[in-house]
Amino acid sequence: MGLLLLTATAISCGEEFLDPDTTQFATKDQINDLVENGGGDGVVNLLNSTILGAYNEMTVYQSRHDAFGEMSVGLAGDLMTEDMVISYRTHFIYDYDIDNNDAAYARPLNTWKYLYSVIGKCNEVIEKVPVTVTDAPLKTVLGEALALRAYAFLSLVQRFQQTYSENEDKPGIPLTLTSNDDRPSVGGRGKVSEVYDKILTDLETAVNLLNGAERKTKTAIDQSVAAGIFARALMVVGDWERAAQYAKMARQKYTLMSGAETVADNFGDINNKEWMWGADITAETTTMFASFFSHVCSFDAGYGSTTFAPKLIDARLYRAMAVSDIRRQQFKDPDAPVDLKSSVAEENAPSYCNFKFKKVTGWLADYLYMRASEMYLIEAEALAQQGKNGDAYNVLKILMDVRDPEWSKNRTNATVEDVFLQKRIELWGEGRIFYDYLRLRKSVDRTYTGSNHMVKNSVNAGSWKFIYQIPQTEMDNNEELKAADQNPLS
Repeated sequence: MGLLLLTATAISCGEEFLDPDTTQFATKDQINDLVENGGGDGVVNLLNSTILGAYNEMTVYQSRHDAFGEMSVGLAGDLMTEDMVISYRTHFIYDYDIDNNDAAYARPLNTWKYLYSVIGKCNEVIEKVPVTVTDAPLKTVLGEALALRAYAFLSLVQRFQQTYSENEDKPGIPLTLTSNDDRPSVGGRGKVSEVYDKILTDLETAVNLLNGAERKTKTAIDQSVAAGIFARALMVVGDWERAAQYAKMARQKYTLMSGAETVADNFGDINNKEWMWGADITAETTTMFASFFSHVCSFDAGYGSTTFAPKLIDARLYRAMAVSDIRRQQFKDPDAPVDLKSSVAEENAPSYCNFKFKKVTGWLADYLYMRASEMYLIEAEALAQQGKNGDAYNVLKILMDVRDPEWSKNRTNATVEDVFLQKRIELWGEGRIFYDYLRLRKSVDRTYTGSNHMVKNSVNAGSWKFIYQIPQTEMDNNEELKAADQNPLS
């Protein structure tokens, strides 16, 4: 295994984010002895400390104001689509240019290091708990570790290789596994199909292990979240039937926000009834200016402030919302006047400015990783992909009835394109839609008449500009990677 990848998996979040990892004091044999004798609070506490470290890696500050774990990866992706506009050349500008994939650049390296750090922490748990475990608390922590590792592998393989379909035999990513896994590690670039096979296998196992487990907080993965991650992965490989099944399973415990709640919500509170999984940002873990809300909140002192570089919705996407769609109120109406002298923030905001992400005092806005509305959208698309457009309509209608009650008039069917449009609107700015651009092979065209994009470029579907090169330090230090293993630059 290469030097960088091994190093990356050992990186912690730093003293300000993590308690010391105590699993170093218990060997696999010692834990196996405890497992055979019924587990016990000691071993469970040790392993829960480690999985907490994996979750904390998702909010780590990587010494850059545009690199802070999961939400920076998602924001970089959103800015590579048509859907989000940046109005000033500051952090994330090269992502917005769709010109930040070079092996020597920080974005590929930070993405790689963050995700393999998560994998490394998960492997510490998986290495010490066999999949045959029967002790309930140990089954839970193993299920969490398998699901979270699969989540990281899924993000990596989508960022560092073209989408699954028609690329199954192409080079994937290194699979860093454990002695408890069902196959050996792959230090180089194994096949894409092998990576996805492992992801799907582990997610199915995780869903089963987490059956009946109760979590104390939404910061942890439970069976619903594992099913949601599984549904995302199944969509990539085109297993529509199971994708619909697991998306429906994932959303069962959650209630959709009403239209009024959608507009009023700040999209920064993990206690929101739609949120399935997220990070609870506290005074100890906030990274302040180097944070997601610093970049997307229009009314705080960060980079996304209306007086600096607010994030706007694409004009064409805004116009695709009906007047009756409540989500229009999440953005500045372009027909409303812009009064720079006004003391009312909404009045002096530029046209199309987002009001979705609202100020949370003290930089304590929580991070959103998954919510129930996405599961309705996955289920609806998976049904439409099977030609079940009437069933897709019935599922999508549940969401649209609380977003745009007029949407369902004179309709009885929903197509894949109908769902994709609603997903772009519903999940705007949440760091998910770029994966659908890749999976559905969507081009980016900001050159249309009336475009409000600062950078008016066009990139065809399947372009290597959308895919990161393997970081140069990994290429240099991983003896199993050769120059021919590198992705094209464009």
